[in-house]
Amino acid sequence: MFKKLALFMSLLALLGLAACSRPGKEAPKPEELDPKEPLTICFDLDPSFDPRHFDFDSGQAKYTGAKLRQEAVDGFLEELAAVGGPRNVQVEFLEGLGSDREGQLTRLRAELMAGEGPDLFVLRQNGASDLFLFPEKKMEDGLFLCLDGYMERARFMEPDKMLTPVFDAGKSSEGRRFLLPVTYDIDAALMRSSYLHTDPEQKLTLSDLLDPEGPLGSALSLWHNKEFDECFTGIYPALGQLADYKAESLNFSKEELGEFFSELLEYEKRVHSGEIASPSGVFTGDIAHANADLASRQWAMEPVTMVPLYDKDGGVTARVDVFAGVNVNAKNPAGAFFAADLLLDREYMQDSDIHMYLWCNALPIYTGLCGPDTTVPYIREAFSGGGDLRDGLQGSCWEAFGELLGEITGAEFPTKLDTEISRGYYAYFSAESDAARQKAVSDAYTTMGMLLGES
Repeated sequence: MFKKLALFMSLLALLGLAACSRPGKEAPKPEELDPKEPLTICFDLDPSFDPRHFDFDSGQAKYTGAKLRQEAVDGFLEELAAVGGPRNVQVEFLEGLGSDREGQLTRLRAELMAGEGPDLFVLRQNGASDLFLFPEKKMEDGLFLCLDGYMERARFMEPDKMLTPVFDAGKSSEGRRFLLPVTYDIDAALMRSSYLHTDPEQKLTLSDLLDPEGPLGSALSLWHNKEFDECFTGIYPALGQLADYKAESLNFSKEELGEFFSELLEYEKRVHSGEIASPSGVFTGDIAHANADLASRQWAMEPVTMVPLYDKDGGVTARVDVFAGVNVNAKNPAGAFFAADLLLDREYMQDSDIHMYLWCNALPIYTGLCGPDTTVPYIREAFSGGGDLRDGLQGSCWEAFGELLGEITGAEFPTKLDTEISRGYYAYFSAESDAARQKAVSDAYTTMGMLLGES
């Protein structure tokens, strides 16, 4: 009887959450800030195995960043109080490994279903073991507080200086803001412009990437892992926006997924046979270190072209790395937004320990923060793979990055859909018969549909 009552109360809470984001419902009126009111924040900063904070020498990942993490967050809380924000803040860290993490995730999800949980979330999304499997869907479900009214009162952030297509990933299908992207990432091929120079006025698509005789040459071959002779990895952005999270449906058919896999496999066969020769270039999943990636190349000082993964319509989709969101049932929503607002302060991003801790293989939401003469927190010290990068991207890399930013059309949060597309393509690549390849497509598509429905 007691279990039935608990289940009934949880269902009521879920219905209440859904009602909060019902289409046409007005955004909540912002509450006034009371610095004395308690605030709770959940931080998930370590799921991506940042090599600065993990020791891999033993053969297993061992977390070593607890002291730095605590000091970084303590500094953030001190700054928060100093600028007039909440002074009574409780913090919970989601751990990055093992059963402890899974236990925390289960407990927090149960609290949220019951209309409880922390006031503010500051999370790094990795698409594997996340608190919110599909943040976009949780926006549609009403789990996060609509921030439109609070944005009008923002004191620190400067949205007009942000990369709009990525920042807009925090909006629902109705255009209402629920989440605040902080950092993002995007992969690209770096090539000497004397070999490949694209016309900014020309619309490029996935078909151009798949055509080695076309305007992008054989740039796509740089996504192939030649060192381990493995198949394409991280190729999912070429499918664009993967799903309609409100409708809980994929944005491509099973036939389209099969065609995508088939075209990739045919391209790879031509790379393996030598028919398609890899160009003089470098693949990077860490554009902030592009100058270091090119340091050993004879053409490192020459003009550079950055080529992203285009989808079939010419779109370029980035991935949000770190984001903040306010619980729709927050007991202190004003304090939660104030803290998130400070976290997105442009100057604070350049000189705070919490951003130095957060940023690894990611780019700041502000378009100008990776350029010459700007302090990039997570590379204040010399990077082990190259020179001193504390001043951001330099020279032709900075110019090429500016052109790349103009091509980004949207962003998604990393999810298990990304992982399943990669897993499905590997199965397709490894299959030895047409029947096995068709099964790989069908299994991947079915699994992705189930993931959307179960989230």
